[in-house]
Amino acid sequence: MIARFALMLFVALSAASTPARAAPEHLTIVGVDAQATMQPLFDALQADMPHTRSEYRQARPSQIISRLLAGIDDDKPIDVLVLPTPDLAVYLANEGSVSRHDASAVRHRPKQQAHWRSEVFSIGYDPAVFVVRKGAMAPFDVPRTRTELARTLEQNRARLLRRVGLVNIGIDNVSYAFASQEALRSPLFWRISRAVGASQARIFDSNEELLQAMSEGRIDLGYNVPLSAVRKWMNKTPSIEMVVPEDYVLALPWTALIPEKARNRSTAGDVVDFLLSDRADSALEEVGLTRSRDLDRMKNVQLIELGPELLVYLDAVKRSRFLDTWFQLVIQD
Repeated sequence: MIARFALMLFVALSAASTPARAAPEHLTIVGVDAQATMQPLFDALQADMPHTRSEYRQARPSQIISRLLAGIDDDKPIDVLVLPTPDLAVYLANEGSVSRHDASAVRHRPKQQAHWRSEVFSIGYDPAVFVVRKGAMAPFDVPRTRTELARTLEQNRARLLRRVGLVNIGIDNVSYAFASQEALRSPLFWRISRAVGASQARIFDSNEELLQAMSEGRIDLGYNVPLSAVRKWMNKTPSIEMVVPEDYVLALPWTALIPEKARNRSTAGDVVDFLLSDRADSALEEVGLTRSRDLDRMKNVQLIELGPELLVYLDAVKRSRFLDTWFQLVIQD
């Protein structure tokens, strides 16, 4: 009887001293890209953090901005936000809607600006390239610099009439970021815009629509298309050729941040650390982003840096004037 009691006491004490297995932590990650695009990243994240159950939600930038600025905290909070444009991320941080995070992985990336104020983190870069339909530019050479592009458009207006594609920068945030940053760097941007307008370019709502039109043979040339979009189409459409500009390459950082009202900042911080680490390299490349070793192979890369200067073209008056000038040049009767 005593032995049986001792055995029961031992089992009870053992059970009490064994910690219960923690339930998986739930985390909501929000971005503007489709679930299919982000899936490789989520698969890698789940493998790296098996005790975290992550959910991805797609939302429009305007929805995200208004939600975070209003401080909405309901049953669907945002724990980690991934944005393909750094200006909106810096804007949110500047408005006090972002939590600080001491990311340990930042110190391992000395060649690139990995963060701004420990609030906005650069997880990879998306360079802007030209795209052409293979064989369609004959008999003249494929342009490989902005000067060559402007000259090709100006000297072959009849040949390229309605054969050039451009994304509406008033609708697409990534295209607007590329356009405004290029306008700051070179007057060639406006020369090319004027030449594109003279060729009666087709205007698309997104880069996906532009590349779809090229795959169907409806256009021959596209300008300032993000490499992440081009890579996906090149894998399934052999007729699309990418041209990396030889004068300079604009590289736009994708950013990650933790909103001020995130449910679990600690776990959200672990996600940001993962996105910054080498463990995320292959998954980010599948998404279409470029890390330092790929950027090193490109000539004259200009990384768009994180900082308050990105807010210039988010100013309502400045943005309106910029768009008015652009539309007057590219949409000609």
